[in-house]
Amino acid sequence: DMRFSPTYPLKPFQAIDPDKLQRVVAKYPLATVISQCGDFPAVSQVPLIYDPVANVLQGHMDRNNPHCEALQRGGNVYSVFSGPNHYISPSIYPDSQYPGWNYIAVHVEGTVRTIEDYEWLKELLLQTAEAHEPPDSGYRLSPEQDRFDTLIKYIVGFEIAVSDMRGVFKLAQDKGERHALLARDHLADLHKRDLSEFLTDLLEG
Repeated sequence: DMRFSPTYPLKPFQAIDPDKLQRVVAKYPLATVISQCGDFPAVSQVPLIYDPVANVLQGHMDRNNPHCEALQRGGNVYSVFSGPNHYISPSIYPDSQYPGWNYIAVHVEGTVRTIEDYEWLKELLLQTAEAHEPPDSGYRLSPEQDRFDTLIKYIVGFEIAVSDMRGVFKLAQDKGERHALLARDHLADLHKRDLSEFLTDLLEG
């Protein structure tokens, strides 16, 4: 069952439609995966693929990542898929409102097991690349590529059996349809803006 707090988030923001949740996961696959590890949680950003038939998330992680130790112990994990988000100015609305922060997120709870089977890892890597490689790039990942067998030894695969998946789609729905459409268009426009200068600054120095 999809579980929300009785008081948060507001009902209009609660997303439980499996198709919509899966579309967010597919479009924004880089999840923040959180595991308990001693006194502090282990947190990593990992691309995940959802298999709706088996109801599992599948991914892989660099073997040198300390998070692998927590995954190998199994147990509960929490994954967050973050979609578009931004500060929303009241200036976009036709009436008086307060500032807000609109966002799309999907939260997934489950139990994890690690998988180090070569064939399973190979298929996962091929599937991940196929899902995200631009169709016109001219590149396709292949097991025949140089050092494929060597590099695969440096990763650990894992599978999360999903027990709960729910979303928060916050787009001013509580203010009515007109405001929600304005918030939708504004958020979409903000994410079309060029990030080149920002990313260049991050790489410099």
